[in-house]
Amino acid sequence: MNRLIIIGNGFDLAHGIKTNYHDFILDYLKTCLIECSESGSFTMSSSHFERIGGYFKDDLLEIKLRTKYSNVIYTEKIKEFQTIKELVEFYKRNEFSITHSFELLLNTINEYCTLNWVDLEDRYFDLLVKYGSTALKKNNIDKIKLINDKFEILKQLLQEYLIKQQLQFSNLSNKEPLVDCFCDKIYKNELVTITLEESIFPENLYFLNFNYTNTFEDYFRDCRIKIPSNFNYIHGNLHGVHGNAIFGFGDELDKRYLGFEDEKNNELFKHIKSFEYLKTKNYYLLTRFIESQDFQVHIYGHSCGISDRTMLNQIFEHENCKSIKIYYHKKSDGSNDYTEKIYEISRHFKDKGMMRKKIVPFDLSSEMPQPNKGIK
Repeated sequence: MNRLIIIGNGFDLAHGIKTNYHDFILDYLKTCLIECSESGSFTMSSSHFERIGGYFKDDLLEIKLRTKYSNVIYTEKIKEFQTIKELVEFYKRNEFSITHSFELLLNTINEYCTLNWVDLEDRYFDLLVKYGSTALKKNNIDKIKLINDKFEILKQLLQEYLIKQQLQFSNLSNKEPLVDCFCDKIYKNELVTITLEESIFPENLYFLNFNYTNTFEDYFRDCRIKIPSNFNYIHGNLHGVHGNAIFGFGDELDKRYLGFEDEKNNELFKHIKSFEYLKTKNYYLLTRFIESQDFQVHIYGHSCGISDRTMLNQIFEHENCKSIKIYYHKKSDGSNDYTEKIYEISRHFKDKGMMRKKIVPFDLSSEMPQPNKGIK
């Protein structure tokens, strides 16, 4: 029996890498505001100066510093902010005027970017539905094309941000706890649909990395010394060696998506993951793995949201998938996300009876080791 190891964004976050949506947008807004505030001209008078406006514009937003100021230095102040909420309150107080050209970005900033990546992809799909239901109208066709163009720009900005994060990251953590989890036995009491006479080590490990970053590779190298191992950047990686980054919506089971197939507008499919998967061999190689023999699934830091339902449904409901073990996140208040995870996983099953047989119960599950604990 093999083991399929699903790696999600929570894996990077556990290593202290700022890869969530909030941190990405916070960094982007800070950069834009600093450039705006430093672009104004100055009139010097003794120890005072007067800032005469400030201006910034890119493909997603335009910022104006609307009034004159004296003895104000914004750059260092902007750098200090740790949340979108604080930053938004600051620029509203200080006469910055921001005009957004991308509805999705505006909406998420107004919510202080509390969304996960899967939520953002869902919101993108909601916009397609909003304008796609009447796609034959000329203005809506143009609107969908604009949404896709802006979404592509956001994706490029994300890649640039993640490249910086990856370059700054150095894995100084103790790798042994996670390696032990990856290479652990498949215990006979974790299986219901088949019977093992005794617990066994997996024959092969297959790392299915949903991240664009390479954080998992340090562990992969240690694991393959113990057990034959392979990996798959199913959504591509930052430099395109394993395919260009795939960012979009991936739920063909959504009833609203089925309506797109009746619309004569291929622009609706531009960022649908199913079509992006066909541009590389990654999905094909995953299919070969799950078709090859029985396997157990391990989940580390993946939300299992519906934006990946097409793929996760294929994995979880496959007859060769015999067990799904969640390595849950234990929160600072002592609670954990196991229950949230099983809610999400349930959405990928049409057969709920099968789901209950495959998901390893909480008292047989484990907390995901946190590599960044105690590291300064």
